[in-house]
Amino acid sequence: MKRATKWLLAGGALAAITLLFLDVADARPGGGQGYSGGGGHGGGSSGGGDGGGELLYIIFRILLELIIYKPEIGIPVTIVVIGIAIFVYLHAQHQKRGLTDWDSGPPSVYKGPPPKLDKLKRTDEDFSTVLFDDFVYRLFAAAHEGRGREGGLEALAPYISQSARGTLKLVEPTGVPVAGVIVGAMRVTGVNAPKNSHNNEGVLNYSHVTLQFEACFTAGQPGNERGFFVVESWTLSRGADVLTKPPGKAQEFPCPNCGAPFEQSADQKCSYCDEVVDNGKFDWIVKSVNRTHTAMGGPLLTGTVPERGTDLETYMDSDVGHQWGVLSAEDPALTQDSIQARIFLIFEQLNKSWQELDLAEARPYVSDGMFDYLQYWVTAYKQQGLRNKLDDMKITQWTVCKVISDKYYDAITCRVWAKGKDYTVNDKTGKVVGGSKSMNRPYTEYWTLIRNAETRGEASGKKECPACGADMKINMAGSCEYCGAHLTSGEFDFVLSKIEQDDSYRG
Repeated sequence: MKRATKWLLAGGALAAITLLFLDVADARPGGGQGYSGGGGHGGGSSGGGDGGGELLYIIFRILLELIIYKPEIGIPVTIVVIGIAIFVYLHAQHQKRGLTDWDSGPPSVYKGPPPKLDKLKRTDEDFSTVLFDDFVYRLFAAAHEGRGREGGLEALAPYISQSARGTLKLVEPTGVPVAGVIVGAMRVTGVNAPKNSHNNEGVLNYSHVTLQFEACFTAGQPGNERGFFVVESWTLSRGADVLTKPPGKAQEFPCPNCGAPFEQSADQKCSYCDEVVDNGKFDWIVKSVNRTHTAMGGPLLTGTVPERGTDLETYMDSDVGHQWGVLSAEDPALTQDSIQARIFLIFEQLNKSWQELDLAEARPYVSDGMFDYLQYWVTAYKQQGLRNKLDDMKITQWTVCKVISDKYYDAITCRVWAKGKDYTVNDKTGKVVGGSKSMNRPYTEYWTLIRNAETRGEASGKKECPACGADMKINMAGSCEYCGAHLTSGEFDFVLSKIEQDDSYRG
């Protein structure tokens, strides 16, 4: 009986371990880090690699020999092992649903479609979702990096209220440098847009937008940095009569009234135009910040992050058919076939650059913000001596699910279905430390491509500069090395600006 108990415990333990090892996680560019834009779960790979198949074979052999030579022991042990395996599997699934990975945070609860930023066009016909996203992404990063240095937040006073600055100074970690801020997901959770810029008494109305951010950064004194993952809710306000400004220099936060460099003062007046500018009368200002989740730890490049959402229904914008029709009428050369060619080209170059830990070849096809996001994870892989390999990757299906056109940009969001072998190796030894070299992993993501609204013509699937026709070769600033044209803001063709995961995308 003691011997049978040993076999039972050993078999149960092996079955439990096997189930855990066989849960392969994904590690893709943009889809790899457990973000929705980012992206995905890229970093998360199972610790078992191809060892799961070997372990399963050993368990099978043990149970088979017991059934053949000791059926009085083997049959009940097999039944118990199967029961334990089912229990462990169900428990693991339950844990995953309630677990928060360092980089994915607590699951968001969605009730119907999210609020639409298009409501802001009631009083701002120039409003651009692409420009708004770029602005808040940059502001979020600047705010967190600024709170880690003396006077950093005060320099952003026209865009972050005194109350919000006070909150940011108190959230963990405090009093240490903050760097490498990457927004993995930004969701619109509330939009309050008045129909008129002023009320009946002539008093200025304000628009309000509430956003939920998932982000990661490193913080600490040099040599003692730690990784952090946070979830924060920000509420921004702006005078309803303010019009969206055209694209400008991406990394600057000048006076929102006159555009001159802002110099912080006690009364928050611009030294050039003499206007008080910390009130939202000239541009968006953060009124409140609420930190809802904090987790410490470095990027999990070998942990277990299961694929989620692949079987979910596609979130199609209710107006996608009409908006695609309008865009097609204005630009008949822009066909879905040409969009497909562009997506396939970006997919190929992105995956190639990702596993080579060198984003040079992908640089022409991704926006500046997406490049910064990808570069953060490439650096993380290098620092940990790892490389995420992507073999036999191919797109199996895609569909347009949202089209937005405004004064400055056309943005097309597509759901992309793909599969391939996704695994992580030790860069020196070549040993598999996550994923599977033999098992295809299907997944889906939502990709948003943007292009300048004045640009017309088919999207290109060719590796050539759309400005001069030379072989595609650009510098890290996003400019062609032959003609000097800047390409990564969609000036000449579509670039990938956002990757969102199917488990968090809601339109």
